[in-house]
Amino acid sequence: MALRDRTASVSLLLLLVSGTVSAVLAGYAALVLWSGLVEGALVAAVLRLAFPVLPLFVLAAVAAVLSAVGLVYGLARKARLPRGGRVEAVARRAEREYPVLRTLGVGDALSEPEPTPEERRADALDELKRRYVAGDVDEAEFERKLDRLVANDTVDDARAERERRVAETERRERS
Repeated sequence: MALRDRTASVSLLLLLVSGTVSAVLAGYAALVLWSGLVEGALVAAVLRLAFPVLPLFVLAAVAAVLSAVGLVYGLARKARLPRGGRVEAVARRAEREYPVLRTLGVGDALSEPEPTPEERRADALDELKRRYVAGDVDEAEFERKLDRLVANDTVDDARAERERRVAETERRERS
C-alpha cells in the first residue's frame, strides 16, 4: 500500500502527535507566564519562554496545521467524491492557480476514470441496439456489427444471441 493511499492514517497520527506537543508546550508557557505574574517579573518570564519554547511551539503548530490538511485530503480521497466534468474542471483551474495542488494530484483524483474495454464494448453494444431499434441500421448491418463485437473473446455467443433476440423484440414492438 502506497503512502498516498495511507494519507489519512499518517496525517491523523501526525496530527495527534503535533497536537499533543503543542498542548504540552502551551501548558508549559501558561505555567511560566503565571509564575511571572505571581513574581511580578512578567517580562523576564516572557523572555525565558521566547527562546527555548517558542520555536518548538511554532514548529508543532505548523505540523498540526499541515497534518490537519493532509487528514482532510486523505479522507476526501477515501470518500470517493463525485467525479465528473464540472468537478474536474474546477480542480484543474485550482491547480493552475495554486501549483502545489498539482503536486498533490487533485485534478487526477477527481477526473473521470477511463472506461474499461468491457465497459466500452457494452456501450457499443447498447448504441448498436438503440440504432437498430430506431431503424437507423438494417438487420444485415446489425448482424455484421454484432458479429464484430462478439468476435472478441470476452463476449460469449449466448449473450450475443440474447442481445439479438432482445433487439428484435424491441424493434417489433416499436414498429
